[in-house]
Amino acid sequence: MIRNLVTGADGFVGQHLVVELLRRGEAVVGAVRELPPALTTLSETDAARVRWTPLDLERPETVREVIVTHQVDRVFHLAGLSSVTESHADPVAPLRVNTIGTLYVLNELAELRHRRGYDPRVLITGSSQVYGRAASRCRPLTEDSPLEPLSPYAVSKAAQEMLGMQFSRAHGLEVVVTRSFNHTGPGQRPTFVAAQLATRIKEIRSSGGRGTVRVGDPDVRRDFTDVRDVVRAYILLSERGRAGGVYNVCSGRAYAVGELLEILAELGGVEVDVQVGHDLRREVDIPEMVGSYARLSDATGWIPQIGIRDSLAALLGGV
Repeated sequence: MIRNLVTGADGFVGQHLVVELLRRGEAVVGAVRELPPALTTLSETDAARVRWTPLDLERPETVREVIVTHQVDRVFHLAGLSSVTESHADPVAPLRVNTIGTLYVLNELAELRHRRGYDPRVLITGSSQVYGRAASRCRPLTEDSPLEPLSPYAVSKAAQEMLGMQFSRAHGLEVVVTRSFNHTGPGQRPTFVAAQLATRIKEIRSSGGRGTVRVGDPDVRRDFTDVRDVVRAYILLSERGRAGGVYNVCSGRAYAVGELLEILAELGGVEVDVQVGHDLRREVDIPEMVGSYARLSDATGWIPQIGIRDSLAALLGGV
């Protein structure tokens, strides 16, 4: 039986990844900041099949305990801070958690490889935010596009992936890194745009069927992939991705925030009035980000299978 360690297993993507791994008959160790884990989409039955363990990326002793105790075939490193907005308010936090925390993980893996020959495949989930301003010139974005991050969060993810590459080259770790674009689907927290819009649509549906939705910029366009397609890509990359390789995980198509709202309103059977809230806009933003998944597809055969309407329908039903 294949054994997997999933850090951040109680997160939005982490829970979906755990479900898919269990469905394949594999064993899962779920490393989370707090026990018991706060679960939203993972059923009690599935949760009972996971071996849960505490992990605080800011405490190297807990990282060491997890890595040394749970020696597995594959490590999926998903844990970290994910908010661009919050990173502007506290720019040090993502560097501590995303960058230094990942360094702790990689260092422990390198030590074990040196001492015991322990050599699991390691997938580090990065972010398309590392492309930053380059997205204005490169459409679609490929893995060869320049990195021009625009937020402390994006800087932390760029440094995180560089650490992964450095440990692959210098220590021989079997590291694969993703640059994951926006994703959505059932169970996503309403701090992210699609889930936030779905939450508002449900409120309108329950209070008469017509209402106002405030958005920062309805014309901003982002590349969205269903979370269930995303975790399938992660598993395939852990199996077939090139060690030391970086891969976009995306749909190859961008949708405006206003388009998402129109689809959600139609699915929810409501009428909405759009109100632009300038206070909701980011100080620095890119009008459009769209990626190419050609390298991922060439390496694994992966293509996105779940369309945006199905993603939003699942999100609307699960918010």
